Amino acid sequence: MEVIGRITPPEERYSIVTQEDPVLREKSEPVSKFDKRLHRLLDRLANTMYHERGVGLAAVQVGILKQIIVADYGEGLIEFINPELVVFDGSELGYEGCLSVPGYFGEVERPTHIRLRAQDRQGDPFWVDLEGWPGRVLCHEMEHLQGGLFVDKSERVLSLPPEQKLRLVLMGTPEFSLPAFRSLLDHNYKVVGVVTAPDRRRGRGQKRVASPVKKLALNHDLPVLQPAGSSDYQEWWQYMKWLEPDVVVTAAYGRLIPKEILEVPAIGSLNIHPSLLPKYRGAAPIQHQLLAGETKSGISIYWMDEKLDSGPILLQEEVDIELGETYGQLHDRLAQLGAQSLFEALRLIAQGKAPAVKQDHEQATLAPKIEKKAAKIDWSASAGYIERQIRAFNPIPGAFTFWRGQRMKILKADCLDATFGQAGEVVSLSEDAMTVACGTGQLAVRVVQLAGGTPQDVGAFINGHDIHVGERLGEGDGE
Repeated sequence: MEVIGRITPPEERYSIVTQEDPVLREKSEPVSKFDKRLHRLLDRLANTMYHERGVGLAAVQVGILKQIIVADYGEGLIEFINPELVVFDGSELGYEGCLSVPGYFGEVERPTHIRLRAQDRQGDPFWVDLEGWPGRVLCHEMEHLQGGLFVDKSERVLSLPPEQKLRLVLMGTPEFSLPAFRSLLDHNYKVVGVVTAPDRRRGRGQKRVASPVKKLALNHDLPVLQPAGSSDYQEWWQYMKWLEPDVVVTAAYGRLIPKEILEVPAIGSLNIHPSLLPKYRGAAPIQHQLLAGETKSGISIYWMDEKLDSGPILLQEEVDIELGETYGQLHDRLAQLGAQSLFEALRLIAQGKAPAVKQDHEQATLAPKIEKKAAKIDWSASAGYIERQIRAFNPIPGAFTFWRGQRMKILKADCLDATFGQAGEVVSLSEDAMTVACGTGQLAVRVVQLAGGTPQDVGAFINGHDIHVGERLGEGDGE
């Protein structure tokens, strides 16, 4: 299993002391011995900071009255021993929080530029010049060494909503996961780790490509777990225990999640599913809803169990499926709705008001993974079904037929009531439509794409190719 980032067991971390503890009001003493004991202290301090998703930590915040700071403000871990501000100038207001004052943040005036002198773990001196956010981080931590807290200087202290205090682990892989996960990060929810599928080999060079969720996690310096199979379950479970999540949030993870993993979080595991459960349980609910001609869809956020999409419902949001809506369009709309609904779900959890409504399993329907062969158009089917098939598989995998032995995707079409012509026969051509007879009704094809080509309006296709009335689509595919 690939593991990226620092995930450590409890015995390699400290506990954070909070503002009620009088030790935070005492001044820290200089460090005089630069030995292995100091090195172990520095390592545990860093482990604690990363575990708590902080950007800086002073030793006094774990009850150790020594002039020590560890920080990572985007440039990697830096250790400051016996730090001293030698230059500070300018002034600006900005918001900051503190691991020792959990649940609050305040507006504090800090210098715009500082120069700081300190020693490294070997005792060698160094100097740094910092501006903006990095300077604010170090000024905040230096204040701790003098027995101060940011709330002493802040005239405006605000409390965070309780849901932003929950420790969250996110599990997902494709684009569908991104709106919800990105929204949590953008709104400063406490995401402590991410689980995603292993990198896949793609393209002619078969290079390993990270999932969209992994790329998002790395951009935010989050720990990442990538279990490859059942042989990784024990290690996966151990790392999850070390992350200490309150809630696991899953969206299109795409792999089996063992019961033991689902039971790790203190509160529970949620899944964001793009259908109104219990209908359309499975890997491809959006496509199956469009194929079935549903007029309504939605998002279900439910408590996960070891069975497929069968857990109790926390909340559901319903939407109308718009006329002519494609898989890609509905996918994006439901992904955004899932992000919005997740905020409400976490709010209810934090308030202790989250419901768990048992699903009616007798009403359950399945939406299994779509096989590529399901996208091949059978012209003996009704025009209505083929039109839904085209929308359900746009943009991927793309409903297709064959024309003169060439694979042709049909990306947009409309149904007509006329019934003449044999199934698959081109019965008329115009500037904006190639009309094809179906088993029932006709289909006015509007946009096509030949293999290796780009999508084009059917008028451009007709003008560029010697196609004529009476030809048959679906023939000559060599199958």
